[in-house]
Amino acid sequence: MSEAVISLRESKNSPSGSRFLCICALGDVQTKAAKNGSSYYEFVIADASDDAKVRVFGDSPAKAVLLTLKSGSPVRVGGMMGDFNGRPEFRIETLSPLTEAEKADPQLMGRLTPVSQNDPIKMRNELNAIIKRIPHEGLRLTVESVLAEQEERFFEAVAAMGMHHAYRHGLLEHTLRMAKCAEALLPLYPKVDASLAVAGTVLHDIGKVQEYTRLEPGMAKASFTRAGNLHGHLVLGAFLVREHATKVGLEVSLRERLEHILLSHHTMREYGACQTPSTPEAVFVARLDDMDAKLSAIEEELRKAVPGIEFAPLRAIDGQLLLTPPKTGR
Repeated sequence: MSEAVISLRESKNSPSGSRFLCICALGDVQTKAAKNGSSYYEFVIADASDDAKVRVFGDSPAKAVLLTLKSGSPVRVGGMMGDFNGRPEFRIETLSPLTEAEKADPQLMGRLTPVSQNDPIKMRNELNAIIKRIPHEGLRLTVESVLAEQEERFFEAVAAMGMHHAYRHGLLEHTLRMAKCAEALLPLYPKVDASLAVAGTVLHDIGKVQEYTRLEPGMAKASFTRAGNLHGHLVLGAFLVREHATKVGLEVSLRERLEHILLSHHTMREYGACQTPSTPEAVFVARLDDMDAKLSAIEEELRKAVPGIEFAPLRAIDGQLLLTPPKTGR
């Protein structure tokens, strides 16, 4: 009987010595030097459930196949689970590209593409309701004009290639969570203009519709577009805001402030911001963005956590994340 295909996460949760067979997308292959002077190949495999960094050594039967494959290729990977420094290790024994017939199977390819766990139609409706509540007409019309043009791309787009919300509808999920936070917190901060803050929240990452490629079925990760490499989403978003704000006749001073929110929401130049936040609304949106990005990355890490491991390194917090839940009775 043929071996059953399981997910990467199921494989990670299997005991050392267990066999695995997964359908994955292949990442970029890098040649590394071992301590003994020999070389090996390191790359990431990913599916809808998880990803893993793996190695193939020079004497592996998988080496010959690996060197014929391109980044992004859907592959079947098999082998045995091991343990390396207390963490699960994929010891690859077999590697083969999927056939054309397999790549045409939507159920099989669906194993590769991560999707938000929330209902995209419900999220879309919730966000549209928040937009309709923006008090200032010009700002509301600007938001509506941008989304009318970018609607389908915005509602399906990823919010990142890693770190947080790196899945279909991830940008919608990230934006909605921030918009809900904004509406909840704005009554506490009367010096923050509600119309500018909500409009800036909804549009802060709109440039990502042009920065990243579409995450098509069968793809595990998006990649940068030419515009993404040349400009980045802060600048691309500001371009869109200026175009649509001008189209609806938004007052120039408000357009300037809205653009500033987008251009500064990464908080510091070393984090990619074009300018540091210089208005109450820009500070407000930047901090909401930072909070949701970090907490969403934490949620994802906790969701993927392997039983028995207490700490995991997490780039989003520049440190170690404690994986065990607090004993509060919840």
